Amino acid sequence: MSTSKQSFHLFDLSAPLDPPLPICFDYEQLDDVAALDAKAVVERYRGRVKAYVIDTGLDLLGVKERLEHGLFAQWVESEMRITVRSAQYMMQAATQFGHISEIVSHLPPSTLYRLAAASTPAPIREEIVSRLEAGEAVTPRQIEAKLYQARKEAEQAKLTPEERKRQAKTKRDADARARRHAEKWRKEQDERLERKTGATNALAEILSPRLDEESYAAVYRLLGECDPWTLREALAKTRQP
Repeated sequence: MSTSKQSFHLFDLSAPLDPPLPICFDYEQLDDVAALDAKAVVERYRGRVKAYVIDTGLDLLGVKERLEHGLFAQWVESEMRITVRSAQYMMQAATQFGHISEIVSHLPPSTLYRLAAASTPAPIREEIVSRLEAGEAVTPRQIEAKLYQARKEAEQAKLTPEERKRQAKTKRDADARARRHAEKWRKEQDERLERKTGATNALAEILSPRLDEESYAAVYRLLGECDPWTLREALAKTRQP
């Protein structure tokens, strides 16, 4: 039984998606037939997302009202073949956006869930919804960035003055370590370059007096094609008895 449930979970559309891409696309790049076909695919996709997330969430809310908590969880997992948490995400999305499902239909499930989450401040959610209702092309990536910033600000607001001081000190210490590491790395790179330059000049001074014009031209060409480490090994072999 556990194997069966796991196999269904692999195809659970409520699972996190890859990072969302911008939604704007210039259909002028396509011919008329290809543009119409591509737009139809988008509309079908949005319809499926709406049906899966919003409509399923509304259905689940209806069933949940009729079943006790324990029975609802059992029914969701055994009959719907999704986790209780996934069902909760869909019900939250349906509660928040059921009346404006067409407005948010272009958003992937993962973005819908985060936008509908109880932890998302209501003013942030209302701002994003207002922008979508006004026809603004807000991308999932922009929404995720806005939600992330809101969560960071909420976390900062919960800190006591002493905790803020400790956090600021921790950040200053981390920044100082990063600067020291960067400076050390740059110094090592500069020293390495200086050693290489010195070695190259020394090798040129050794080779140049020993080469006639023909040998010089051949060595010059071959040095541009050979690998330095392989050259060292080859030179060592020529000195072996």
